[in-house]
Amino acid sequence: MKEKDLIELGFECNYETPESSGDDHDWHYYTLDIGIDNWNSFCLISNTSDDIKDDEWKVYIFDNDSFEFTDSGTLELLINTLKHNMVKNG
Repeated sequence: MKEKDLIELGFECNYETPESSGDDHDWHYYTLDIGIDNWNSFCLISNTSDDIKDDEWKVYIFDNDSFEFTDSGTLELLINTLKHNMVKNG
């Protein structure tokens, strides 16, 4: 999956600087929160820009290494399924 795929799917780019991360260089990653608020959301997170090989990005469920998404079509299906089945409070 390419970086442009993540952007097209609505992922937000999160930039880290040496000052904020303690690393010696800038890097970034992508996240997508699906839910009604910060407390009731499902977070998808990419690997970091310094882990990219051959411009191939991967996406994971936050705090869960059991699932790895490498195909934008499969990831889009997951996102649409989660959004379609989201329970609205109130």
